[in-house]
Formats: sequence, C-alpha cells, structure tokens
Amino acid sequence: MLNTFKHKVLFVCIINLIIGFAYYLNYSDATYSMLSSDIQNIIPVAQKFDNQELFKNDLYLNSIDNVRYYTPFYVQSLRFVAKFTNQDYVKALNVIGFIFHILFSVLWFFLLYKFTDNFWVSLIISILIRGLIWLPGYEIWGITGLWSIMPRTLYIALMPLPFLFLSNKFRSLLLGAFFAGLIFNFHPITGLGGILLFCVLLLCIAVFYNEKALVTVKNIFFVFIAIGIGMLPFIYSYFGKTESSLTYDLQLYNNAFNERIPLVFSEPIQFLKQWLQLKTLFFVLPLLGYLFVSRNDIEHFKKAKTLALCTLLLIIIPSLSVYIENFINSTFGLNLRMSFQLIRMQKVAIVPSYFAIAFLLVFILSKSQKLKTLLPYVFVFFISLLVICKAPMFNKIPFVGDDLMRCILPNNISVGSIDEKRLSDYDNMAEFVSKNIPANAVIYGSHFFRGATKRAVVLDSKGASMIIEGNPIQFIKWYEDVIKLEELTTEEDKIQFLKQLKVTHIITTKTYETLNVIHSEHALKLYKIE
Repeated sequence: MLNTFKHKVLFVCIINLIIGFAYYLNYSDATYSMLSSDIQNIIPVAQKFDNQELFKNDLYLNSIDNVRYYTPFYVQSLRFVAKFTNQDYVKALNVIGFIFHILFSVLWFFLLYKFTDNFWVSLIISILIRGLIWLPGYEIWGITGLWSIMPRTLYIALMPLPFLFLSNKFRSLLLGAFFAGLIFNFHPITGLGGILLFCVLLLCIAVFYNEKALVTVKNIFFVFIAIGIGMLPFIYSYFGKTESSLTYDLQLYNNAFNERIPLVFSEPIQFLKQWLQLKTLFFVLPLLGYLFVSRNDIEHFKKAKTLALCTLLLIIIPSLSVYIENFINSTFGLNLRMSFQLIRMQKVAIVPSYFAIAFLLVFILSKSQKLKTLLPYVFVFFISLLVICKAPMFNKIPFVGDDLMRCILPNNISVGSIDEKRLSDYDNMAEFVSKNIPANAVIYGSHFFRGATKRAVVLDSKGASMIIEGNPIQFIKWYEDVIKLEELTTEEDKIQFLKQLKVTHIITTKTYETLNVIHSEHALKLYKIE
C-alpha cells in the first residue's frame, strides 16, 4: 500500500488532516475564556491595529508603539484570518490552529525522514513530538487545544523549515539561514533558540563531519547576513521603538521588574535546577543510550556526539546571557532588558532528544530485518494507545498518563477526556459589557476583559508584562500605582484613586459597599464608579 514515497506522504498528510480537523470541530464553539492568557494579551494588539481609537486609556495599548514590535507575524496572521471570520478572533484562532495542527507533524516528519530515512520511525516521532511538555520558565513544547495556539507554538510548527535546507551546497545553506530568520518573527524568543540550534549544528558539521570547505568564516558571515535579512521585520519594529538608555530611575524599574517577573529568570543556577525533574529523563536517557550503543559505529557516534553537544550548548549559552547582559549594563550604564527572555531559549534543548530517540530506533532496527517488519504494527499500537490513554486506568502510568501522550489527540477522537477550561461567568460578563457599557470605558479588573470587551483595562499584572521592554517609564508607573492602591486602607480612598486613573468600571469578585452592582454573574460583579 505504501510502496512509493508519494503514497507515504499522502498517508502522513491524511493522518494529520484528520487530527487537525478533529481539533477544529472540537473547538467550533470555543469561547474567549478558553484561550491562554498569552493569547488574551495579544488579541488586543491586533484589535488596536484594526482600530486605533480603541484602548485610549489602557495600561499598554494607549499607544500602539508600546507593542508594535510584539510577535509581528503572529499578530498580522490573526488580523488577516479575522477578516474572514467577521472579526471573531476566537474563530480566527481556530482556523489558524487547524492549519498549524497539520503543518506541525508534517514538517517534523519531513525533517525526521530527511535524517533517518525511515518512514515508520519518522511518522511515530513526528506525532510524539506534538505531545505537551512543561519546561523550565513556564515554557511549553507541543501543540494541543486552542489555548496552545500561541506564537511559540506556531514557531515550533515551522521550526523544521530552515533545517530542511541543510546540505553541502552553500546556496541551500543560505536559504535555510534566511528561513531561520524569517520564522523567528512568529516568536522571537523561541526563534533565537532555533537560530542558535541552526548555528550550533553548523559548528558540529565542521567539527564532527570535517566540512571545513562549507563552514568557512566567509560562508558563516553570509549565513548571519541571511538570518538578519529574515529577521528584519522584528529588528525594525523592536529596535526602532525600544529604548535601552537610562532616562528613568533604575531602582524603581528593578522594583517593578521584580514585582512582575519571578527572580528565577535572573538567576541561571536556579533556572537550571528546574530541569531536575523525573520527566527530564525522557530527554536525557535517549541521548545517553544513543551515545552508549553507537560508540563502536563511526557514523552513528558522530550523530550522537552532535546531538549531545547541541543539547549542552543550548542550555549553557542562554544561561550565560544573564551574566553578559549584567556586564554590559554595568559597564556602559545601560538597561538592556533581554536576558530574562533569552534564558527561556533553553527549551529548544529538548529537540536533539527527539532525534536521539529516532536514531536510536534506527540503530536498533538496523541489527534485525525482522524488527523492521514489525514497525507498522508498532505504529498501530502507538495510535491505539493515544486514543485510549485519557482513560482513568492510565492516570498513574508515567508518560502514558501525562500530557506528553494525552494532549496529542483532541477529546472528540479519544476514549476519555481532559477537562477544558471554560469560565462561563467571565464570558457572560464580557458579553454584557460589550453590549451595555460605553466603548470608552476604563475597567479595573482582569486582563481578560481587555480583548473580550475591547475596553481599556488598567493595573493588571498580565498587561504590565507587555511594557517591560516597550515602555519602561509606563511600566514603572504601573508599579507605583499598584503599590499606592495596596497602601490605601479605606474603600473611599481606593475608589478616589481609581477615579484619578480614569477608571469608570470595576469587575471583581470582591464586594464594594459604597458602589452599586450593575450586573453580576454569580460571584463576579460589575460596578460603576460615579
């Protein structure tokens, strides 16, 4: 049945089309509360681009320049698709999710097949790589429900592209470098990790494969030029709008930063300790196993050493960024604010482990022709396990009962299900506000209501993260306002302070004795400040 490469590709596409369409149907009635907080922070950026009159007194969207640099390709993709969904961004996101659910495994399959030349191994790993992995720094890997269709996920889906061009031809190398820079624009932080992996891989090619004619100083220079050209949309928007010179109180900024960002992002050793978990064995054991079994095989051992070196450098280099940034800031009197983001690049260090699993399987299979004939049955067993692994009987089984396996398929094609977050009270409140509260209202409440109602929100901590780099002065003001509000002891004083910030409405589960409730959804109440 699968005798030709075309048939194999068709089979891969059909499988992923089924998964993608199942996810699309599963979220056909999704609501705003089912999105992740990251997406809920980004959708208002797209709304602001669509209508500059929105969010005039908002914490970070009072000016589009505060966030113009933010994941430019993701924002523009949302805007483009939203035109076909009557500006319904939840539906637009579901369409994007459908597309990227298909692209994710298909592109990773092609990359795995390029390096392993084994169809069934590549297919199994390309589906396994979809599984959700929780990583240090609140990072994730994989693709699952609608909430996961974040910029980082779209980047991960496209990440194989530059590596598909790797060859001993310089033109292909340049094309790969350009795509490494281009897809970076979907999520710059993960994108830098991808670029680092691309460059480290070139280093390994020179060291372990003796391709010195390809990896020359001149060629590397042009590789960086090609990467830079691809990165231009972000470079232009970020460095054209982000100031690094000190025009504000650095101590106040640091206080605000520590209020919003956990200290672990500024302490590499503490960040590294987050890897010391049982699930890390899923990445470490294949690498060590492949190094051990391939030690007497020249070609396989080169691959094993390449994967091991890539893993080490992808952990060490992002960690060093904190020390380098601190040195530059103290030496030149600057306040560069990137290392707390750069350290998150470590998540890309798990990529070599998936290839270690693939190469390890290929190595074992090469020792027995009989084992190769069992691969189609292994694939059927793997898919069957994915279908049933959400059943309660698997709850305590490592890996099988974890998100790694359970989040690969949607609930509607699984036995059992994973609970989906849906905050009906918030959705219903947002609908009431959208229909009954003036568009120029300013809300003191959750960041959720910014995009869900297209109304300005102030003082929310989630929104504050959007101006750490884009507007440090406004970020400091957020901190001062939050502290001042916390220090006020009476309800009257708090309300008067909120009025100074132009707040017109409060949405909260707390009780305000001096204000009248306009609308309520169970414990969630809407107050108007007169």
